[in-house]
Amino acid sequence: MGGFLKGLLTVETLVAGAFYTIAAAILFADVVSRELLSHSIWGGQRAAVLLANGAALIGISVAVGLNRHIRPSVLDGVVPQRLLPAATRLGHLVSASVMFSGAYFGALLVLENKAMGFTTPPLDLEIWIPQLALPYGLASAGLRYLIFAIQPGLQPKEQEVS
Repeated sequence: MGGFLKGLLTVETLVAGAFYTIAAAILFADVVSRELLSHSIWGGQRAAVLLANGAALIGISVAVGLNRHIRPSVLDGVVPQRLLPAATRLGHLVSASVMFSGAYFGALLVLENKAMGFTTPPLDLEIWIPQLALPYGLASAGLRYLIFAIQPGLQPKEQEVS
């Protein structure tokens, strides 16, 4: 299972990084084109936004996989040390259910937009295609939380923020 999680993290990190890199390149090229040629790249800004959104949604799963997600720490120390493993597992199960619920409703959104044939101007791209990152990112994060609840040793250790 550890190998699967590591491979999934590698692929998702590469995809999210590629999406952000392409988005940045498009925006850079768009600015240069506007400044030098007085014309923007047709659909460039919209494509960059869609790519950045996709990277961010996949990034949810990457953050969970690296144990680098933002979490409130106000209740740290409330649970007695002897109950901490059980509380952590319960937290993972709750987080998994929230992520899977979000993925379910995200999938409904994608299916609805596909059925309606919505497109994103000016690209004339069916909007459901880039929206696939929403249910995917949440489902992948939910799967990680579920695995961490079953096998807590697979979750990376939390690093102190300095």
